[in-house]
Amino acid sequence: MNPLRLYSYILGISLLSLLPRHGSAQIIDTTIYTVVEHQPEFPGGGIALTEYLRSNVQYPSEAKQASISGRVFVSFVVELDGRITHIQLLKELGFGCDEEAIRVVKTMPRWKPGSQSGRPIRVKYNLPILFGVANPKRRGD
Repeated sequence: MNPLRLYSYILGISLLSLLPRHGSAQIIDTTIYTVVEHQPEFPGGGIALTEYLRSNVQYPSEAKQASISGRVFVSFVVELDGRITHIQLLKELGFGCDEEAIRVVKTMPRWKPGSQSGRPIRVKYNLPILFGVANPKRRGD
């Protein structure tokens, strides 16, 4: 047998041994879901998310001067490991509020990922962020 052909044959067999064996391959679902059994959750739940936003959102001076108030709607994907990616604005307000909303979402800690049939999945999440609006008091406040 030709030495080059023998070398190619041995290399081919060596590479085949690196492939996963039948049944051990893990398929990773890269789908981004919107409707799921269990939604992603901010660490500590909804009340903790509200507190996080209250203490981290800074009302931009441009918006204050123009007496702007309202909501910026931000969409993002909570990844399998809880990271926040694919941040997008769904509804803008302007006057620095949009940039502030994105900044706050980028600084969020990792979330508990959403799940379907007991497995973590990627989930698209929409979040309204209030600017210049008096936050309604919660029961018991």
